[in-house]
Amino acid sequence: MISLVQILKEAIGMPKAIILAGAPGAGKGYILRGLDLSGLKVLNLDNRYMSLLKKANVSLDLKNATPEERSKGAKAMAQANKEFKGDIEDTIKGKESFILDGTAASFNNTIKLKDELEEAGYEVFMLYVYTDLERSLSQNQNRYEKSDGEDRSLAPAIVMRTWKGVTNNLPKYASLFGNNFVAVANTLEGTRITDINKIIKKYLDPFKPQDTLPKSPAQQKRSDERKAKDKEEIQAMLDDDFIYDVIEYTMSKEEAQIRIEQFLRS
Repeated sequence: MISLVQILKEAIGMPKAIILAGAPGAGKGYILRGLDLSGLKVLNLDNRYMSLLKKANVSLDLKNATPEERSKGAKAMAQANKEFKGDIEDTIKGKESFILDGTAASFNNTIKLKDELEEAGYEVFMLYVYTDLERSLSQNQNRYEKSDGEDRSLAPAIVMRTWKGVTNNLPKYASLFGNNFVAVANTLEGTRITDINKIIKKYLDPFKPQDTLPKSPAQQKRSDERKAKDKEEIQAMLDDDFIYDVIEYTMSKEEAQIRIEQFLRS
């Protein structure tokens, strides 16, 4: 059986880039497992980040990070972003087809990357995986323990903000990528929590950062206002009407795999 990667290497035409989008724990990789893409280059910021964390002797259990570990973690992320940018630039210069495994939480950065890839002669495709907030938080919370310490668990507040950003981006990405866009849903089975306060109590409160620097009254006010706004906006995103609108964009895993295969073979 000829793999899709072999076809890509033998084809005369534009190189391909698949951008994965979705919150932490969405399960983006499970869609790709139905395709024979072994050998296709995968770029993942997390791999560099985790390597740098290990070198700095920082536990990958970032939801329980100490102040010192949070400081080292921030430096590791800055370094990982710098090195990862170089990885992308080298890949583009080499005209290699690749998969970019990330969250695409920043719409502006994704537009910039898409433009850069197309200017370099790439065809660009996005696979978006939607998951509900509770699944994203649950997967993140258990990831470190389930991997025996080999995979990272982020601070849940970061996961929640990332989920909010990338979920809000769904209709914008559908418009931006047009025919080169597919979305699937990977959500919890059964009853889900629809009250943001209950979600915060279950998933965020147990892992509140300890020993943080005190805020000035002005800083505390801004922080409280931002949190209140986030809670209000996320609560609206947990309502059935919002979720119904999101699901309208999605298709089955099998349909998505067919579309991806068609893109790679074109």
